[in-house]
Amino acid sequence: MRRVCFILSLVMVLFACAPGVRAQQIGKALTNEDVISMVKNVLPESVILSAIKTNDPNFDISATGLIALKKAGVSAKVMEAMLNAANSKKGAGGASAGSAPAVTGAPAVAATPAAGAPAWQPTVSSQQGSTNVNLLAEATEIVQTKSKPTSLNTLAADQAMNEALNLGAQAAQQALLKSGSVMGNSAVSSGANILGGILSHRPKQTKVTYVWALTGGNSAANVDGNRPTFEVNYAGIPGVTADQFEPVIVKLSPTPQSNFRLVGATEAATTAEQSTQQDWPIYSSFVEDRVPATTQKVSPGHAKLIPSAALSPGQYAVALRPADKSHKFSGEEVAKNHGEGLLFNYAWSFSVK
Repeated sequence: MRRVCFILSLVMVLFACAPGVRAQQIGKALTNEDVISMVKNVLPESVILSAIKTNDPNFDISATGLIALKKAGVSAKVMEAMLNAANSKKGAGGASAGSAPAVTGAPAVAATPAAGAPAWQPTVSSQQGSTNVNLLAEATEIVQTKSKPTSLNTLAADQAMNEALNLGAQAAQQALLKSGSVMGNSAVSSGANILGGILSHRPKQTKVTYVWALTGGNSAANVDGNRPTFEVNYAGIPGVTADQFEPVIVKLSPTPQSNFRLVGATEAATTAEQSTQQDWPIYSSFVEDRVPATTQKVSPGHAKLIPSAALSPGQYAVALRPADKSHKFSGEEVAKNHGEGLLFNYAWSFSVK
């Protein structure tokens, strides 16, 4: 009888403890708000990183989410850990090889892709003392405007272009929230189509200016000093011959409202992005503020990049450009962010104080 009572008591204890056990097993997924709360409560960065590593992630890693994290004071290292966690979670969900990656991804140290990042994703890191700091891959918004591409500063003040960028960014953010995907999405935003409607009320144009721009007025990354060293890895991308491209540094032109930073622009036919043929010489007349730099080739698709002189304070980005300015692209690849279009459409921005 005593044995039976003991067993019953033990069962009751286990049952009473079960909700707690289940709560520990299920847990609450970590969100952006949780990370921001930890930062505002001045928890050590090492503690926050451990929390990200040991908890199930439910992060908003869209452009809007990352910008909000930066404004809340979340460090680049913590954001990179969040990106890695989100990417690893999606990878564990059974993403097929060669499919579009789920996140912008944290770039690699040296030539090794970050944990969980697709092997073919371009990566950029900045050497800070004895360690490397990863830069975030940022997709450009591409819109059309009637204004001639005389300079990026002139285009930055163009009202129609700014309207298209704002409308396109809103549409892109909605798509990101639905899909959770950043890299691999179409880089040509719906702003181009919206602006097309605006321009349709004007005299028909055979050519327009395509503008590449990054969302936000400031980069999430601050480099150490004014002459940083970057390591760039863009090997193994399907449909791309790495030796035909090279990393460059460009100075970005913020718009007056500081909502965007212009990367570059070129003039082309209104239907250029629809062509499936390799017939769009984007870079032959591309307008950008390129910074003189030295490139040290490590291997095909892997190089070190160093500015030739100290950089003045401002907004900059590492970008990948054709070694031959006459190189032609498929408009469809640029529009859909595939192959060579993926290389051309992304930038890794940083601030120099």
